[in-house]
Amino acid sequence: MARFPQRLGKLYDWYDNRCRLEQSRLHLLVEAASHAEEAIQRHRDDVLAQRMGVIQAAEVQVLELAALGAFCHQAKVQEVRLHEKRDLAIRVRELQRQVVFAARQKLQLFEKLRDRRLAEFQYQEMRELEELASESYLAGFVRELNDNQFS
Repeated sequence: MARFPQRLGKLYDWYDNRCRLEQSRLHLLVEAASHAEEAIQRHRDDVLAQRMGVIQAAEVQVLELAALGAFCHQAKVQEVRLHEKRDLAIRVRELQRQVVFAARQKLQLFEKLRDRRLAEFQYQEMRELEELASESYLAGFVRELNDNQFS
């Protein structure tokens, strides 16, 4: 009787490892997008705190108001950059989700192939065993006939 091909097991392990690697990458990208979102929120909170500090001051000088205007302009520029960074992180994350989905599909297809090959192998093994059993039975039957005929 033949042995089940080990190549399929090794290939399945490779596809499984590849799928896990892609899932790990996706996890890192999800974290990166989350951190980008948190950075935007922290930036907004910092800008709001700076504005409130100037507004709530007892005396506000003209230079402070001018500096606040420049600060607000730079803050908007920084926020736009943070939004761009977040949008890029989201796009990369979504592309990675597609890669993970494709890797899972390949893994499932290969698993079906492996299971089908295993079923075929087991069927073939059972046929060989049945043939061996029937040959053994017939050989015993022929021997018994020959013993009865010559006795």
